[in-house]
Amino acid sequence: MSEQPSADHAQVKARATSALIFRNAMLLTIAQVLGIPLSILLSAITARYLGPSQLGYMYLGTTFNSFAFLAVDWGQGGALPALVATDRSQAGRILGTSLAWRASAMVVVFVALNITSRLLGYDSELRTAIDLVFIGYALGSAIDACQHTIIGFERTDVAAVRQVFGGVVTVVVVLPILVLGGGLNVSLVGHAAVMVIVFAYTWYAVRTTLIGRLSFDWPMLKSLLHRGTPFVFITVAMVLQPNIDAVFLSKLAPADVVGWHAASRKLIGTLLFPVSALIGALYPTLCRLHTTDTEQFLNTARGALRATALLVFPIALGCALYPDIGIAIYSRDSFKPAEDNLRILSLFLLLVYFTMPIGVCLIAAQRQRVWAVVQSLCLIVSAVLDPLLIPWFQRRTGNGGLGICVAAVVSELVVLGFGIGLAPRGVFDRKLARSLLLAALSGAAMAAVAFALKKLNSFIAAPIAVATYAGALWLSGGIDESYVNAMRRFVRNKILRKRDASGA
Repeated sequence: MSEQPSADHAQVKARATSALIFRNAMLLTIAQVLGIPLSILLSAITARYLGPSQLGYMYLGTTFNSFAFLAVDWGQGGALPALVATDRSQAGRILGTSLAWRASAMVVVFVALNITSRLLGYDSELRTAIDLVFIGYALGSAIDACQHTIIGFERTDVAAVRQVFGGVVTVVVVLPILVLGGGLNVSLVGHAAVMVIVFAYTWYAVRTTLIGRLSFDWPMLKSLLHRGTPFVFITVAMVLQPNIDAVFLSKLAPADVVGWHAASRKLIGTLLFPVSALIGALYPTLCRLHTTDTEQFLNTARGALRATALLVFPIALGCALYPDIGIAIYSRDSFKPAEDNLRILSLFLLLVYFTMPIGVCLIAAQRQRVWAVVQSLCLIVSAVLDPLLIPWFQRRTGNGGLGICVAAVVSELVVLGFGIGLAPRGVFDRKLARSLLLAALSGAAMAAVAFALKKLNSFIAAPIAVATYAGALWLSGGIDESYVNAMRRFVRNKILRKRDASGA
């Protein structure tokens, strides 16, 4: 008699956890759906008005700052929300300590960036771009600390609003600068101004959250740095690889090739939004479940991988079959060679959609160190393959960036192999295998329709091909009923809240 209530209680907890993750993921997804057109618009205008060479400078400045700011953030993107999620009463001390650390570390990072850029022999134009990007990153680091604190409360609404609000403000501020001929440096100043406005919103959101008084605490700093150190090694591997790619490409290929690569990576980043939303919602909940409910932890991880399996095939196939749609946004006259980059990176995209949720499961299970070692293998692959493949592709195709794309695919294959081997026992089951099989078969139907319609304009053929995937998945039973029910509950709750608000 006692087993039935226990089972019912477990089901109630499972539904509650799934609903929380679904709500948070949906908020981030909606924000990204709203933000993607703004991001694409700004990327297109930036590429058209700056051209491949100047876009390459922006890419290099962003890439180098991304790596340098690992020392500022020191893994707190993973450590901070995890600490808050397990003890929310300490949120004020955690955030105050994090902000103090970041402010002091920024000074060291700025000096190191300037010395390094001179040692690499970069001209004054590129060094100025690096300095201007630094300003935006400094403000962004403070914003991230505030946002990660709120995520620790298992809330993604602030992150969602920040994305849409930041996109709108960026278009309003930066787009006129570009259209009026402001150039690279003035546009980077505009980006920094946008971060000031976004920080004001995020700071307001923090002050309206029950985090308590901000304070600095040495023991808390030690805890933050200790918990963040494994994440540093993970992010070093993830961020250093693009830096290695950027340095080799800037030295072994013309500036235009760097711009083509930058455009393709920007588009790939846009296509990663859905899985980024999923793991953003997943991480704090998995951290909590790992310490409180192991079985629910495994159920949640399995559900995330099944959702990923359904998402990835139309996205990766669309990237491979219709790269001209993305490049048309930038200008096919200047960026057409980047279509080949996208075709190769579609394989990278397919792999990343699985390595990201597997990685977040391992991190939540406190296996950060071993995952950092796995991620570091990417550096070895890039360091070995980049100097071989970039010149080879540059001589034969005039696009050395294709070598980096091939190296990225090889790196991600290595990571996925180790990730599957390291995943907690019970994460992979027959239900996941079934989801993968049905998604792959639906993807095959999508590809068949795409080839049959290859004479049509891509903007017409692509929606038909994607609709074929969705139809095949639905008819084969590949869409889990729980996802449909969760969507219905989400929409119903939103409608009820609006009615209550209007009634009030």
